[in-house]
Amino acid sequence: MACGVPVLASDRGALPEVIADAGVYFNPFDANAIANAIVEMLENDALRAHLAENALERARTFTWSRAARLTLRHLEGMLRPDES
Repeated sequence: MACGVPVLASDRGALPEVIADAGVYFNPFDANAIANAIVEMLENDALRAHLAENALERARTFTWSRAARLTLRHLEGMLRPDES
């Protein structure tokens, strides 16, 4: 995604959460679904361009700085007594 490449990905696990609107998803247990996703990406120039733009935008949300900030916030939360 950071290279501006649209993504073909399984619709299972965390991939949809990570990729969001920067990819085309398929059932990984369905060979026809995989083939259809590949054909769709190859034949649809407008979709490919749109997803490539989304991929760059989505990739910008994943930075080392953000990861460090979120990790620190989580660790600090573990050190505080339960405030509920």
